[in-house]
Amino acid sequence: MSGPESAQAAQQALEGLHDVVLPPPVSMTPQTAGWHVLFAVAGILIIWAVAAQARTFLRNRYRREALRELAALEAGAGDGATRTAALRALPGLLRRTALAAWPREAVAPLSGDAWLAFLDRAYGSDGFGKGPGRLVALAAYEPDADLDAVGEPDARAAFALARDWIRRHRVRP
Repeated sequence: MSGPESAQAAQQALEGLHDVVLPPPVSMTPQTAGWHVLFAVAGILIIWAVAAQARTFLRNRYRREALRELAALEAGAGDGATRTAALRALPGLLRRTALAAWPREAVAPLSGDAWLAFLDRAYGSDGFGKGPGRLVALAAYEPDADLDAVGEPDARAAFALARDWIRRHRVRP
């Protein structure tokens, strides 16, 4: 078989072939109801977590503002000329921060040792009653001459305690 007969046989063989039929592509969507339920639950949990994070962020806005104001006050604690004014403003800042977190009736009537005890309870420490936080109670009422005598290390310690209190106090009902 050579020549035209071979070409004719090859042509007939080619005509008898069919195209390769490919299977349909595999679907990427899950086929069972369990996967749909799992995706729905995961979606709900993600939405809940994002909403909880947003609530916490909004609820702690007063902390961010207080920390910003504290940073401005603390900048003045290094200079002897502005240290007294910065110390004088510190108790007011802590009081406003507490009023933003607790009911007015729980915070407004407190003064002196009761105020320092409240700050310690909210913080879980005794830094205000027995430590550098005692300066907070004195700064509100002491004469300027007494506050002028406060050294930079004592002032910095009081500001560091106030910063920690603002960041870490816990509001309990």
